[in-house]
Amino acid sequence: MTFDLPEAVADSWRPLGTRTGETSAMLASITAETTVYERVVPAAGVDALEASDIPARSLFVVDVTVSPSPDDLGLSTTSVFSKAAPKARDQFVDTLESEGLAVEGTRNSLEFEASNGNGGSWYVLDVGYPVDGETSEEPDRIDAEAHVAVWPLESTFGMAGGVLPLEDGVRAETADSASSNDELGIDPERDRETIAQLIRTVDFDDNDESDDS
Repeated sequence: MTFDLPEAVADSWRPLGTRTGETSAMLASITAETTVYERVVPAAGVDALEASDIPARSLFVVDVTVSPSPDDLGLSTTSVFSKAAPKARDQFVDTLESEGLAVEGTRNSLEFEASNGNGGSWYVLDVGYPVDGETSEEPDRIDAEAHVAVWPLESTFGMAGGVLPLEDGVRAETADSASSNDELGIDPERDRETIAQLIRTVDFDDNDESDDS
């Protein structure tokens, strides 16, 4: 499923592709179909050196399917959330690692209130992002971070986030173009705010209604 991005980010980002993974929690299996979004105008610097199909600066929205659903088990999504959220995070880590990123650990975990009023979990992960190195055997890595937020919906879970670079790894031939474009250069605070806008405003209910029409 390709989600309609919130207005705040829709004009600057476009879908790049999807990845699907599965995990289990309690008696249920969890399938996560992750849609990755890239900037319409690529950034200078690190983007020219990427060695992964997931951009160094990217957003994602996840269509989560739980089978059997919590309702089928006589449970609510909020009652199983404490078990499901870490599993969903781990599945996201698996997705990143399958694309060549090195997830070095969870730097921070916090609670937040999602747009539907439910409490969710927001994880910040330390990541080594691969860029083309001098040798073909092993890519160089730059420091990056990934955000993944999970929260209960009526019968499943909302999940969204993004990846951002903390350094550019720019070589001499691209340094001038990177520094001359402040809008697209390395700016972690700007990228964190973009990811936060997505997490706080993406509406899974709107996408469900458009699928039914």
